[in-house]
Amino acid sequence: MRPGALIVDRPNALWQIDHSPVDVVIVDVETRRPIGRPWVTLVIDVASRVITGLHVSLEDPSVVSVGLALRHAILDKAGVLRERDVAADWPAFGLPDGVHSDNGSDFRSATFQRACANLGIEIDYRPLGAPRYGGHIERLIGTAQQEMHLLPGTTFSNVAQRRDYDSDGSAALTLDELETWLWRFIASDYNMRIHSVTGRPPLVAWRRGADGQGFVPRTPSDPERLAFEFLPSVSRAITRQGVVFNRIHYYEPFLEPLFDTGDRKLIVRYDPRDLSRLYVPTAQGVQSIRYRNLARPPMSLWELQAARRCLAAEGAAHVNEDALFEARRRNVELVGRAKSETRRQRRDAERRDRGYAAALAPDPPQPDPEPVAALGPISGRIGEIEQW
Repeated sequence: MRPGALIVDRPNALWQIDHSPVDVVIVDVETRRPIGRPWVTLVIDVASRVITGLHVSLEDPSVVSVGLALRHAILDKAGVLRERDVAADWPAFGLPDGVHSDNGSDFRSATFQRACANLGIEIDYRPLGAPRYGGHIERLIGTAQQEMHLLPGTTFSNVAQRRDYDSDGSAALTLDELETWLWRFIASDYNMRIHSVTGRPPLVAWRRGADGQGFVPRTPSDPERLAFEFLPSVSRAITRQGVVFNRIHYYEPFLEPLFDTGDRKLIVRYDPRDLSRLYVPTAQGVQSIRYRNLARPPMSLWELQAARRCLAAEGAAHVNEDALFEARRRNVELVGRAKSETRRQRRDAERRDRGYAAALAPDPPQPDPEPVAALGPISGRIGEIEQW
């Protein structure tokens, strides 16, 4: 017996969140050949044990994946359930009063703390050396992994369990298919099971907690900004040519009045999955700043870092924007040639395609005499990205 426990008696009072590599090898969409194991971020309501949200990605855990999992947990899920043809009810939504997590760098980051403060969410970190305080999310991850051990391509929990099972040879699910399976498992199975501690299904506990205590979930004032809140930010100086981030130049006409007034420091946010735009929060909304050279293709942060490594290996004396995009082009060609041969290249291709499609992409600013006053909400540009 060890002292200390985490006890919550009201839905949405406290959520726990954590990441884990999935015990399943997934395949490339085009070749159906294995590309490795993705990561899953899960969110659980401590009081009811209902799973409130998740995010599946090929990217390593970061504050962005935390934000996307929380966004999914906070918003209503009915529309996405219909899109994925999941015939189940998943009513959990709303802002939590608090989020409980471990002490990982993504949860300790200034971006995560700022976003939670803006949304009115208190952060409760797990005491060091006391893993029992994170038992709810740890048990949930273990339960989900056990279910996934029945899927083709499972790696099981260890080598002893896997024995001579060929995980790569048996892999059959793409990332989207695995994510849909998780949605069905959560909405149609896990949330409906009788929980061994509460003695009732998590979904029933969430509903009864809501009805019995007059519980009305808090909702965000601007749902469109949820994912934006968790984007990392940097300070940049405005010049007559715009702003520079990672040696890439960005420009929009609305920057000119800011430069002329002498207010030349700007806090911009960026989506690591697609660096073709920077984002500026203002009182009127969110404004995007595109590449100064609009002919440049989208590039993710990991692609930019790979281009830098490529240039460093070549002994490049001067690294500028042209050199970065040329190195990125050569890397893309290499991936195209090797995609059918190497697992790493197939994984990189999937990361790039899925990252661009999922990244934030607001509508470009329209010509306006006062562009700052014409700011609008973020909206999707997936169609343009797919066409590119």
